[in-house]
Amino acid sequence: MGGDKFSRFKNRLEEIRANLLGDLKKTRQTNQDEEFSQMLADFSDDATRSFNRQMILNLGEQERETLKLVEEALYKIKNGDYGVCAVCEESIPEARLDIVPFALHCVTCLEQVEKEKQLDRLIDDDGAPILPAPNE
Repeated sequence: MGGDKFSRFKNRLEEIRANLLGDLKKTRQTNQDEEFSQMLADFSDDATRSFNRQMILNLGEQERETLKLVEEALYKIKNGDYGVCAVCEESIPEARLDIVPFALHCVTCLEQVEKEKQLDRLIDDDGAPILPAPNE
């Protein structure tokens, strides 16, 4: 995949991340002069980290999972591993990445992963099937 395509996907991923977290850059900006900013730098960094943690905690479970996948995809772009299926290690088709730029799997492997998740929900830790309670 060429650099322009990586750039396109990186921009989309950063846009998704910004939508999930809100525009944190605006909350970080200050109109204080340079000296005052320097004095408060440590305090400000701690406050920003605390604010970022709070923003992430305020996200719902699905949003946190999406944010995690977005961050992982951005990391993969940086390391040159973007667009490779985590299971079969084949290239994920661009059409799939256009729809889900943070996809971890090609469609074939995704179907298999989803089937395994469904089976895991039906089997307990001991390998016994989880059966619905009988009607009384």
